[in-house]
Parts: sequence; structure tokens; C-alpha cells
Amino acid sequence: MWNSSHDSAVDAGGANSAGNTGSTSAGAPPAGLPPGPSALAEPPPVAPAVPPAAAPAPGEKTAPEGATGSGAAKSPAAKSPAAKSPEAKSPAAKSPAAKSPAGGSGSSKSSAAGSSSGAAVSKAPGKQIRVELTGYSFYDNTPAGSAEVSNPIVHKKAGGRGTYSDPITVAVPSESSFKPGTRFYLPSVKRYAIVEDSGASSSDGNHLDLWVDGENGSESAVEACMDRLTGNATAEVNPPPGRPVIASPIFAGSCHLPSG
Repeated sequence: MWNSSHDSAVDAGGANSAGNTGSTSAGAPPAGLPPGPSALAEPPPVAPAVPPAAAPAPGEKTAPEGATGSGAAKSPAAKSPAAKSPEAKSPAAKSPAAKSPAGGSGSSKSSAAGSSSGAAVSKAPGKQIRVELTGYSFYDNTPAGSAEVSNPIVHKKAGGRGTYSDPITVAVPSESSFKPGTRFYLPSVKRYAIVEDSGASSSDGNHLDLWVDGENGSESAVEACMDRLTGNATAEVNPPPGRPVIASPIFAGSCHLPSG
């Protein structure tokens, strides 16, 4: 900008009057003054002022230094659905094959358990034979009036109720091939029996003399009961449990045999 006070002083002295304008270039500033606006270099551009950052509102969290902003710090991409993709919990990760016992030990144990329990329940049937069946009692035992036996196995004296676990004592001939402890099932009397005595009078190797007891009955009633069971019969040697039985001594106050 030109100095207006300096212009007035020059006009008053007449050094630069209108008559001397020819010696001076039109529009040129007087000697010793700074050049006018047209001679100055163009000022550099000034960057627009940046408004000061607004103070955080009460309770608002600010991002730490170096962060690109709170939005970047908690970008939705950090919890993208891809992080919990269904593939991360694919059913294949918990496939039954993943927990199968090594080497198939589970199946072998299951088979072993099934076979062992099956063997206990489904024992093979015994051998069917024909026998000569008779009875002996408290009255005609040796010695008479006793229940003595020669080979006690289940009972110390002749007895039994005819079940698999409590079979009735049976005597066989001395030369019989049926050893003490041999079990039979006798369908005609519905009883299990076990060899615990000897001395059956018949020479037939398949003679079975079944203990009928009779201590609490009359001798005639006991004899009549023994007559009912005497005869040729079928016997099952070494039978499995589970056969139908009448769980009772043959004679207990009266004769307990199947009718017919």
C-alpha cells in the first residue's frame, strides 16, 4: 500500500509536480520507497485453519494415541460372522467316528458280553435216554428208617425239592456209568434229580431209584405213591435249568406227582 503522508509532502515541494511527470515512469513509485503491489511476489497460499478438536462429552471414551479412531478400534469386522462360521462347529468335528474305540475294542467287548450272557441263559439241552424209574423211601432205605446216602453232593442226607438248584437225591446201581453229581431231569415226575446214593437193586445200568421221603406218612401211603412213578421213563442227562417242575418232595404228607 502506498503511504499517503509521503504523497502529500512530495506534492508540496513541487519536486514531482505535474510538469515533471515526463521524467518519471507512469505509475512508478518514488525513489527509495518499496515497490508497489505489482512488483511483489505472489504470497504463498495459506492452509485453511483446522478447528480445534471438540472436547469429549462426559462419559465418552477416547481412542488411545496411534489409533485410527474409535470406529477402527471396534470395527464390526472384528466380530465378523465369519469368525463364528458354521464350519467352525461342523458336525464332522463331533462325528461318531471321532469317538469310536481304537481297534474296534468296543464292538469286541459288546460281543463278548453278549456271548457270555447268552451262554448262561441258553445252555444246550441234555441227552435224552430211557431209564427204569423206581422209588425208595424212609421205610426201605438202608439202614431202614433213615435218610443216609453214600455220596452226598448237594445234601448231607437224602432230600431235595426237585428244582435245578435243589434236585432230589437219586440212587443208581453200583456198576452204573452215572457218577455221583450227575444231574437228570425227569419229565414224568417234573423234577430234577442228582446222583447221591448207590445200591439200586436192578442190574440195568439205566436204573434210577428216586428218593420219595415219606417220613411223615404211613408206609402204605408211601408205597402207593412209589407205585405211581415206577416204570420206564424218559430222562434228560445234564439238563439246563428252566424245565417245568413241581417244587416239592415226592411225598410230603401226601403224594405230589403230576396227575394222569
